[in-house]
Amino acid sequence: MTNKRWTIVFLMLLSYMTMYLCRSAISISGPVLMKTYGWNATQFGLVSTAFFIGYAITMFPAGWFADRFGAGRVVVAGILFYSLFTILTPVIGVTIGLMIFVRVLVGLGQAATLPSNAALLAQWMPKKEIATAQGIVMIGTPLGIALTMPLGVLFISNFNWQTTFYVFAFVGPVWCILWWLLGRNKPELHPRVSQEEIQYIRGDQGQKEISSDAAAVTTADVFSKWSVWGASLSYFASNYLFFLFLTWLPTYFANGRGFTLVKSGYYTMVPYIVACFAYPLGGYLADWAAKRFGHNTGRKMFPFIGMVAAGIFLILGTGANSGVAALALISISEGFLSITQAGYFSMPMVFSPKHAGKIVGLYGFCGTCAGILAPLVTGMIIDHFGKYEYAMYFGALVAVAGALLLFFITVKQIEHKKAVNTKPVANVS
Repeated sequence: MTNKRWTIVFLMLLSYMTMYLCRSAISISGPVLMKTYGWNATQFGLVSTAFFIGYAITMFPAGWFADRFGAGRVVVAGILFYSLFTILTPVIGVTIGLMIFVRVLVGLGQAATLPSNAALLAQWMPKKEIATAQGIVMIGTPLGIALTMPLGVLFISNFNWQTTFYVFAFVGPVWCILWWLLGRNKPELHPRVSQEEIQYIRGDQGQKEISSDAAAVTTADVFSKWSVWGASLSYFASNYLFFLFLTWLPTYFANGRGFTLVKSGYYTMVPYIVACFAYPLGGYLADWAAKRFGHNTGRKMFPFIGMVAAGIFLILGTGANSGVAALALISISEGFLSITQAGYFSMPMVFSPKHAGKIVGLYGFCGTCAGILAPLVTGMIIDHFGKYEYAMYFGALVAVAGALLLFFITVKQIEHKKAVNTKPVANVS
């Protein structure tokens, strides 16, 4: 049996890495941009938030297009679009207004990656491997951020902040060439996938159910379920903390802890190195827990544990006296936050494989709202109180609140309302 599905997983990992290289270039450039243009924390928060406005606009439509026209086409179009405006960021963004404008455009393109990759996983992975695959894919997130920090410091120190954007923008087209050579939307369309592998994948995707009741599940069925919305709101909370780290951690270490730009860049890299190991661990744990306790308990278990622990360790890290202790505790916080993600992203496949892209589109929209709020609210708290600590404590509170939401959702396959209503009464007992 071939194992081409893992090639697709690796390509998806690289797409996440590419996305976060281009996205987090603004984060490592933050201290220099604030000094160069005289921005305060709220203004830098606005620039960081602008990206997520564009991201929110196209996130849900991207999920629909991925399900309708093929995820591979959608993600390639998105990558080429945001790569173009990444390279144009230093050219266009010469004022705060124009910088906000170009960051919105970068966000418009990046929104395609998340729902498209979810739709690809729904096509390429059996249910028993879905969270493990998702955990591997999401290594690309901390890997991209971790690479950005030392490379960004290198480019800024030896050239200028603009060089970071110019270099990172070329990674996207390279990924598109790799997809054209190695990727396909479905295993049936791949010329080098064996029939045994196709049967292995489809045999664990509940094809009998998909051909009957689950095939009749509509978009209205999906979005009328509280559990879909509850999971998305909990995901919002996880993203609030994630984007607080992404947009403010370099500046926190530089301005809040008084480190140099070089030291701040290397310190910021450490939590994301931890996350590179935590993401696949979270995938393994989510699949293990689902086998051991069932989808409902198993898929929620480690998102709950991870969110609570992330909040606790962030509070401890913020209150630490030394920079090294703060780095260690915040890295542990990031690690616990990272193990939640595979659990979250395995839920849509359970809810409805047919509509996985749309559900992840909703996830992405909610997560993007967190991306809009986290940088801006953080900057406002810092400017108002004059301290970074209060912004970090608020992020920890949001994480714990998101964990508590998981108690109120049920992770199971959604059924068509008509099918549910026509079930014999004898089956209810």
